[in-house]
Amino acid sequence: MISKKTLVVYILSTVVVTAAVSFVSAKILFSGNENTEDNTVSGSNIKNLPKPDCRYDITRLQGYKRIGPIVSAAQDCEAEALMPLKMSLTSYIDNEVNAGRVINASVYMRRLSDDGWVNVYPEFTYHPASLLKVPQLITYLKMAENSPGLLEKKFVFNPPAGQMPVQYYSAKSLQPGHKYSIKELFHYMIVYSDNFANIEIVSRMDMNVFNKTFKDLKLTPPDLMDQNYTIGARDYSRFLETLYNAAYLSMQSSEYASELLVEATFKDGILKKIPRTVPVAHKMGEWGDGNTVELHDCGIVYIENNPYIITIMTRGKDMNMLSETIGNISKIVFDAMVGPVM
Repeated sequence: MISKKTLVVYILSTVVVTAAVSFVSAKILFSGNENTEDNTVSGSNIKNLPKPDCRYDITRLQGYKRIGPIVSAAQDCEAEALMPLKMSLTSYIDNEVNAGRVINASVYMRRLSDDGWVNVYPEFTYHPASLLKVPQLITYLKMAENSPGLLEKKFVFNPPAGQMPVQYYSAKSLQPGHKYSIKELFHYMIVYSDNFANIEIVSRMDMNVFNKTFKDLKLTPPDLMDQNYTIGARDYSRFLETLYNAAYLSMQSSEYASELLVEATFKDGILKKIPRTVPVAHKMGEWGDGNTVELHDCGIVYIENNPYIITIMTRGKDMNMLSETIGNISKIVFDAMVGPVM
């Protein structure tokens, strides 16, 4: 367990300074088979046959004797059908960088109907900050699967010593002296991105389970006290894929976590320029060191028959400009997903 005092240092450093997988729908083409089927996705009418030399990266849970549960499965290659979209995103980001509105921006987009994906500027990594609240939520829900009643336990909130920094994007926060259940702490931590709730959760979280969650997804566990820890857009998207596929947590827990993310109050990123009627399960993160700032928004956009994951990470000098950039990138991808067949 991590003490609240230690966690305050962590918050200060971060704020101030796929059971069921997507069950790969692609048809495996055997050599000599002349009857190549049209791999058209029902409903979205999208063709995205994998390249003959494009393998699938399959992640399986370890530690079982007779089984190997699949957590995720994705093509190693970017989808050719999505190359026009990648070119549009690259061009837009280049223009933003040249205009001085951003320093860096990266985008990972995965179309869940056929697992086609693109990754724009994957060489850049970013400070996740509040994005880590999603793997922390997954960790605690994993703990709860082996501890019935854990989520109903209540605790009186006593603020940690020391002044908490003001978040640029803030909403509701825990009130001193009030009693909250773990589920209520989840609500504040995810829906409002409240750092006090985050401290309460992490201080009671089993770090062994947290580290295992990262390892199970083939990711390096972060040191929560390391303010230099960064992660890329594609790697972070594994957490969203895991929830959508309900492959790591139970279906009930995956649905519960996703509903919390849909309720998130942050509207100045992915949601900024797309119709508000479209459900989006997302989490934002903000970071700064007094010189540069970072703003990220990562989520699952539930377009009917064509849902997709999008992770947008940005770095620059002005939060409002980064918000505008994220909104524009989200709009470019949304229009492509609801537009003509790609």
